[in-house]
Amino acid sequence: MKKFIISLAVMGTMLCANLGAFASQTIGFVDMSKILSNYTKAQEISNNVKNQQTEIQKMITEARNQVQSAQNDQEKTELEKKLSEEIQQKNNIFKADYEKDVQALQNNIIATVKKVADNKKIDFIFKKDNIIMGGKDITDDVLAELNK
Repeated sequence: MKKFIISLAVMGTMLCANLGAFASQTIGFVDMSKILSNYTKAQEISNNVKNQQTEIQKMITEARNQVQSAQNDQEKTELEKKLSEEIQQKNNIFKADYEKDVQALQNNIIATVKKVADNKKIDFIFKKDNIIMGGKDITDDVLAELNK
């Protein structure tokens, strides 16, 4: 019985020590939509995508004009196939570039969030959308670091 009481006392002490450690944890959050809207590299990627979409639309329009000006059905079919493949290849290249750029962007943002959190001694970072109340907003600090 005495051993049981001592073990309960030890477990209680350990539990209280862990609660104290948990209470000292600091929480921060980042507004990702604000970062994506104001980060210059994210804006560059967005502009590149718009330019690429415009280029694909231009290719489609030119392809339609070429197909319409074809002399016969066989020539139209061959042109449609050839131009469709060219457009698809170009689209695949754009898609691969976009995915590579987005991955690099995400890695850069995450690394910067970690750096700012470490500098400010923040233990946990969440997206702003996941926080109801509390926490320290480090969005502006992250943006300042990203746009250096």
